[in-house]
Amino acid sequence: MSTSHDKIVVITGASTGIGYLTAELLANNDFNVIATMRDTQVKNKENAESLSSLSSNITIEEMDVSNCQSVNNAISSVIKKFGQIDVVINNAGIMNIGLAEGFTIDQLNHQMNVNYIGVARLFRETLPYMKSKKTGLFITVSSIVGRIIFPFLSTYNPSKFAVEALAEIYRYELSPFNIDSVIVEPGPFATNLIDNSPRPDDKQRLDDYGELAHASEKMMQGFKEFMKDNPECDPNLVSDAILNLINMEYGDRPMRTVSGIDYGVREINAFTEKYQNGVLEQMGLQHLMPNK
Repeated sequence: MSTSHDKIVVITGASTGIGYLTAELLANNDFNVIATMRDTQVKNKENAESLSSLSSNITIEEMDVSNCQSVNNAISSVIKKFGQIDVVINNAGIMNIGLAEGFTIDQLNHQMNVNYIGVARLFRETLPYMKSKKTGLFITVSSIVGRIIFPFLSTYNPSKFAVEALAEIYRYELSPFNIDSVIVEPGPFATNLIDNSPRPDDKQRLDDYGELAHASEKMMQGFKEFMKDNPECDPNLVSDAILNLINMEYGDRPMRTVSGIDYGVREINAFTEKYQNGVLEQMGLQHLMPNK
């Protein structure tokens, strides 16, 4: 059995927040961490240097998940340096905040390109290496809003619903190769995500919404106050959950792991899993469920 010393873990969106914390935690547990992020020479230079200084187990790699060539270059570089990739943590994402009509088509394209197509790129680029060894693990960081709707996270919700479906379908289709695909669903956590979130570009479209057009900012400020110093909103809960999933054996990992406040999502997951498994059984495909 391989140990953490042997495992190469690629994590996207490692410049701040959950990605940064996860990279640090895994490095401290003797994993070889490839921490990827955009713009390592300018915008994220300080973050990259800070993360790299934490451990000799951390290697910084430039990657923009919204760009096919960037993803190809990064994965090729990792394979050239280390010869393998054992775990991919799909963590990069953006969260549009505001009423749906105010977001332009360009903004919607970018949201889906990062949050959904970006994850698809990582699967496609990495799978040939994992399939050749018949082992591997994908952990996709989604959100509880990939299962329930939060008003004002209007275009973020569907991007997470979409990536949940992608990660789950890969769970079944990759089972013949002993490659696992699982999902982590954080609740609200005290990171910089809200402050860094894009707002609607087409504000003129929102003029006739009245006070509702400004309700999203009030709600987000309320969430920030709610999350401040709240132990249930500690982002380390998410990185801990990711470490736990990596350390589990194939066949033992749950499809979905909720971290933090769930607003009933744990119950929703248990309910829907029963019926999803029933669909596979009815189709004679129960052998695609990688559970022992």
